[in-house]
Amino acid sequence: MKTILRLVGIAAIASSALFAGGAFVPEPTQPDVEPVEPAIAEIPETKPEESNIQPYFGGALGTSSAKVHSEAKVCGGCQYDKLNQTSSKAPDKILRWGGSDDSSSVMALAGVELNDFLAVEGRLTKSVSDYEIKDHKPISFTNTALYLKPQYKFELGSIYGLLGYGISKIKFMGDTTTSSGFQYGLGGSYNINDELSAFADYTKLYDGGKKISKATTMGEVSTFNLGLLYQP
Repeated sequence: MKTILRLVGIAAIASSALFAGGAFVPEPTQPDVEPVEPAIAEIPETKPEESNIQPYFGGALGTSSAKVHSEAKVCGGCQYDKLNQTSSKAPDKILRWGGSDDSSSVMALAGVELNDFLAVEGRLTKSVSDYEIKDHKPISFTNTALYLKPQYKFELGSIYGLLGYGISKIKFMGDTTTSSGFQYGLGGSYNINDELSAFADYTKLYDGGKKISKATTMGEVSTFNLGLLYQP
C-alpha cells in the first residue's frame, strides 16, 4: 500500500512540474542555404554629348553689277584776237562720264554652323567676265570676305543675314586697286534633303568711293547668287 502511495505522489509531482514549465517544443532546424552575393546594378555607359558645330561647303553662280564715274579737267585751249593781236587762254573744262554694267560671277564658300541661330562663313567671289562700261577700259573684280551669319531655321529651310568684312581687288588699265570694308547681305535657303540645300542671296560687296585711276572712281559692286550648300 505504501508503495502505491509513493508512486501516486511521484506522478503528482511530475504532473505539476510539467504544467508549470509548459510543453516542450523542439527548436526548428534551419535548412542549409548557400550565401548569396548582393547584386550590383549595372550603370549604363554615358555617351558624350554631340557637338552642335557643323561644317558646310557650297558654291554659286551669279550676276554682279558695278558702277563707275569719271571726272577730268581738260585745258580749254588758247584763243587769238586777230583784230587786237592779243592771245588769251580759255577756261579749263570739267568732263564727266560713267555708267554701269553687269557681269557673270562665280562664288565658293565654306562655313561652320555654331548652332541653329548663328554661323561663320567665308566667301570668295570673282567676276567671270569683265565689266564693259561705256567709255572705259574693261574692269575685273575679285572679293574675299568673312561673315557672321545670323539665321532662323524652319522645317523647309532658313532665312539669314550676312554681316562681315571683305577685301576687294579691282583691275583697271593694268593697275590693281585694293579696298576693304564692311559688307552685308540677305538670303534664304530651301532644304532638298538632310544634306543638300539650295540658296539665293544678295550681297553688297563694295560700297564705292575709291579711285581706281587718276580720273575714275569705282562706285559700288553688288551680286546676286544662286547656289547649293552641302552639310555632311
